[in-house]
Amino acid sequence: MDYDRFVEEVQRRAGFEGRDQAERAIAVTARTFGERLLVEEAAAVAGRLPGPVAAAVRGATYQGDFDRDELFDRIARREGAPRGFGMEHAQAVCQVIGEALPEAERVRLQRHLPDWADLFAPRSAGAPPPRPAHAASPPETGQGSTLATGRPGSRHPVSEARPETAHAQSVARSDDPHTDTKLSSSPGLTQERLRETLADGRPGPEHPVSETQR
Repeated sequence: MDYDRFVEEVQRRAGFEGRDQAERAIAVTARTFGERLLVEEAAAVAGRLPGPVAAAVRGATYQGDFDRDELFDRIARREGAPRGFGMEHAQAVCQVIGEALPEAERVRLQRHLPDWADLFAPRSAGAPPPRPAHAASPPETGQGSTLATGRPGSRHPVSEARPETAHAQSVARSDDPHTDTKLSSSPGLTQERLRETLADGRPGPEHPVSETQR
């Protein structure tokens, strides 16, 4: 695999917009990966990689054994990016490194770094690259808020709509709002129907004052 193809694969799998972003991730990841290898190990791996990638691996100084979480953390710090991005970039670059190596060399590397082995496993033939976590998924049809992604119309067209023109308790919503009180349709005023007028009510107490017991 030549360098241009290497960069293209990393750019596509990590979801980078530009080539320069992919090249930066490759340089940082290859250098950090090289810090996990002894000199002779780094030389054996670098000899099978494209020039700039090999140079980054060879140029690293062994810094002891560290796990994959530390790999992700170091890459994120050096890129000045969130840890999740560092993890994505490491996975993309290491996977392409694994595909660039001859099978025998890749197997030897995986045995030497068993806790990193899956990072170098080649992608299955024909399988699409995973969508990077920081790449936004396109909205489903009918779920968006724009004309391009939203529904072209509501379930009920405007011609069938009956907009509310008044509050629930408003007289404007009644077909005959004055039925209860208008004189033309009632036997009397509301007070008359309730027998609360002076004509029908009692003018005084049931017992006259003279009969009241003191």
